[in-house]
Amino acid sequence: MNRCLFCGGDDTGPNHQWACDGRQGRVEALYGSQGNVPYEAASATSAAAAATICETELSRLEAYVLSVVTKRPRSCDAIEEATGLSHQTVSARLRGLVLREHIEDSGQKARTRSGRWAVVWKTRA
Repeated sequence: MNRCLFCGGDDTGPNHQWACDGRQGRVEALYGSQGNVPYEAASATSAAAAATICETELSRLEAYVLSVVTKRPRSCDAIEEATGLSHQTVSARLRGLVLREHIEDSGQKARTRSGRWAVVWKTRA
């Protein structure tokens, strides 16, 4: 068992971040009172990943992706290349930022490393 620094409970337990009485408000502010971290509803593995990502890691990764897009609008592929993060991580963080209206489709497209066209994301004005 890992002791949570904020509530003293087991921080490896299912949905700990939603029950923790320490910094629970930050996750709720990001995703609403139900703590709905974006995930693909038809995918059990995506839902499981969303349920287990800890608040600190989510905030850090999302801030990192947002800072990259803020510096220069980029595609998901370009963000992956610039950060070294996996496609799954970048894609999920972009989706959360779109849902909370921090970023949007720039209307431009860019070629990916595989030669396909992809949306270029930009911060909202």
